[in-house]
Amino acid sequence: MTPTITLVTNSPGEVTTFVRPVLQVLAQRHPDWKRRVAMVPCPYATGAEVEVVRSWGEADEVWGPAQTTWRWLRGGDLEGPGAICFLGGDPWHALLLKRRFRQPAVAYFPEASSWEETNWCGGFDEVALGYRRREPTDSGPQSRPGCFIGDLRVDAVRNRLEALVSSLPSGDRPQTLAIFPGSRWLHLKAILAPFLSVVDRLHEERPDRRFILSVSPFVSRSQLADAAAKPFSLGLTASKAEIRGESLITQRGATVELVWGNPYRVIAECDLALSLPGTNTAELAIAAKPAVIPLSYRVPVGGGGLLGLLDRVLGFGFLKRYLKEHKYQRLKHLALPNQLAGRVVMPEFFVRDDLSDLFDFLSQLLDNAAERQRIGEEARSVMGPAGAAEKFVELVESVVANA
Repeated sequence: MTPTITLVTNSPGEVTTFVRPVLQVLAQRHPDWKRRVAMVPCPYATGAEVEVVRSWGEADEVWGPAQTTWRWLRGGDLEGPGAICFLGGDPWHALLLKRRFRQPAVAYFPEASSWEETNWCGGFDEVALGYRRREPTDSGPQSRPGCFIGDLRVDAVRNRLEALVSSLPSGDRPQTLAIFPGSRWLHLKAILAPFLSVVDRLHEERPDRRFILSVSPFVSRSQLADAAAKPFSLGLTASKAEIRGESLITQRGATVELVWGNPYRVIAECDLALSLPGTNTAELAIAAKPAVIPLSYRVPVGGGGLLGLLDRVLGFGFLKRYLKEHKYQRLKHLALPNQLAGRVVMPEFFVRDDLSDLFDFLSQLLDNAAERQRIGEEARSVMGPAGAAEKFVELVESVVANA
């Protein structure tokens, strides 16, 4: 009987950088195996994940969160050879499916500490780990077993970038700033207009500069138009814009090219990026592209928990700021390369409300090619080598063979 491999995941970053490279290796090594992607409930999801995965044509089945829950309740007909693969979300979702479908389970945790701190340590048959965050007080590896295979995001980015970089025209190109405003509606409404205000000032300073906005495949044209024309009023300097053809035109006349659903093209073509914290920072680092990550206590963080709920309602300003300060102090670094290195590799800092410090920093960095190269190369060095997807699939093969 043909094995069925169920990849359990949750939101945009995990879908594009964990699930896709594993799907591709599974298809190469075992084209006869059935490949299924099961989405689970998640406060960070956009609702577009199922259609995005289906558009790849690399999975035989794609379940949304409701369908995953229903098929777990239904059970029986899904039993048979195969494995459950945890690639994002809460681990207990994957373990419930393991129990229900009577299949072994393999887990991937991009950071070792997230595995060491989980309460679900005994349920997985194999555990693959991406990296260990290096902190100044790090006392070395813990005793909990796990196999370090590297970062799946490296495979995801390098597979896509090689062909794009080789196809770029040679010769002089204008200074190009890429904008990554995120894939979630809450972030887009909050961040796009402040980012565009910086674009306006950079354009006024040097009209020959080029600006590209990476529109997430999880964001629709109507959502982008709404965020550009009707942004949240957060107290930060902001610029509105409107979509004309395949560009955003700001109030001050700056043109921002729109690239829909292809972040790797944007990464390949940019000299510098302005990005929210998140998966984009890891992808940029893997490509050796420098990025600046601005932070503000005024910007909603989204997600679940008390802070995520409060960010969706008016008021509670003092409490929101207190909770965000506590969150940032606990995390120390928000950009993923910085978390991995345990220090600032890609610049991240809290900005003033008028964003003048962010404008000054970006302007100076755009004019300093040597510094951009240094940041990019250092960021790439901390992300590690490719090959994690192959190693993960080898673990899957072993548990299927031994089941």
